[in-house]
Amino acid sequence: MSNGYEEDLAMYEEAQGPMRKQFDNRALLKPISNTRYPRQPISFEPDTELGKVLDAMAKKHIGAVLIIQDGRISGIFAERDTLIKNIYRCDDLKRPVSEFMTPNPDCLMPHDSIAFALNRMVQGGYRHIPLMDSAGAPVGLLSMRDVVAYIVSYFPAEILNLPPHSEHNPPDRSIVGG
Repeated sequence: MSNGYEEDLAMYEEAQGPMRKQFDNRALLKPISNTRYPRQPISFEPDTELGKVLDAMAKKHIGAVLIIQDGRISGIFAERDTLIKNIYRCDDLKRPVSEFMTPNPDCLMPHDSIAFALNRMVQGGYRHIPLMDSAGAPVGLLSMRDVVAYIVSYFPAEILNLPPHSEHNPPDRSIVGG
């Protein structure tokens, strides 16, 4: 007597193709180009007013932009820079983004491995890394979110079918001082 599992599995395989990709260290040795990083990074000139950059980041829901001078990456400005560099005064918004950007950021190429990108991000303590071609021109901006999405693609059923709440009860935070 069949419990229907085999039929369900057969229907799933028919609809989805092979069960799933296998995740192992080889998946991280694949090139960055296997992720779905933005191919057209948002960029600004170094003399662009900070307020204009922040407006664009908010409207496009992005966490970082490239600063380009003479067709090359001269810096990166990320949402973290806003917090770390205490950008909160109205007069700051009129100043050039070059005063607040991270100059000469580490850059990678699309053929570099995902593992190497993760290493650079963790060692450098940043969530975004610019991608450039062999001539130094910008071709993308890889985010930690892009890498996580790539890894999650190996576990679609396990990740997407999680219950809406953790199976563990949250700690009681009503205790004074807790």
